[in-house]
Amino acid sequence: MKFKMLAGFIATGAILISGCSNETENGGSKTLKSGYKVEHIHGLAYTENNSIYVASHEGMIMTNNQGKEWVTAGNTDFDFMGFHVQSDGAMLTSGHPGAKSDLPNPLGVLESTNNGKKWETKALLGKVDFHILSSNYHNPDMIYGVNQMDSGDYKAGIYKSTDGGENWNRLNATGLPADLHGMYSLLSLPDDENVLIAGTNEGVFRSEDGGKTWKPADPSRLITAISVIPGSSELISYSITETEAGIMKSKDNGQTWEKIGLDLGKDAVSYFAIHPKEPDKIAVVTFENNLLVSEDGGENWTTLMKKGELQN
Repeated sequence: MKFKMLAGFIATGAILISGCSNETENGGSKTLKSGYKVEHIHGLAYTENNSIYVASHEGMIMTNNQGKEWVTAGNTDFDFMGFHVQSDGAMLTSGHPGAKSDLPNPLGVLESTNNGKKWETKALLGKVDFHILSSNYHNPDMIYGVNQMDSGDYKAGIYKSTDGGENWNRLNATGLPADLHGMYSLLSLPDDENVLIAGTNEGVFRSEDGGKTWKPADPSRLITAISVIPGSSELISYSITETEAGIMKSKDNGQTWEKIGLDLGKDAVSYFAIHPKEPDKIAVVTFENNLLVSEDGGENWTTLMKKGELQN
């Protein structure tokens, strides 16, 4: 199947080295010139003021003019993992501290309410590195985290918080593939926080009880990234089947999907970011570290980053 071949590519990963010669100092941040390369990307944000943030292996960068200019953001060199933006604009992340940080490894769950300028510890500092974090669109206190491998006393599995990330419990989940490295996306439906969709290399799985039990929903479909379209209950995903691939929308909670476009061939979308007030403005990052943006709901796309290299 096409998505099995893609899954092999995803598992390999694409790593690029950042080009320090393409940086200039600019106060507390660095201006990044065309050709600057970003290491593997683990998250994306689109803010109300039209800024796009890219979270990577060595911190965050941002643009507020559709890629004409880029600067470093947040003054931290965290290795961001599980990066997620909640519906209220708060950023959540897990991952690893950088050389400039004195925080223990791993980071557990951190939160920023000012676009990465300052990060506060929520929980599990030094204990867990969630590779996926996902909160409910209408109830951001409901957060799910995927720990893909054992970490000390914290076994691999799906963890759940109902108080905004302060406390976490591991779900005794049944029905999912045993190896959670094969899970690429997770979403709690906006209309029902206890219904979850998971995209895995064995197809799409669905839970109706808050992640405790799972059943195959569409074994022939791979969903590499999924998000809620702000201001609606519609979903957007990058979806791959035997016959088609591309960005697709669903109006029935993921039961059926309608293709918009952007078939990326052997590549695929790894993260979505959608403007919170203008949902026709969409940004995507791919597994090959391409960053593309659309201002017309996905019909036309502009490339801001190609294989990790800025195109300004």
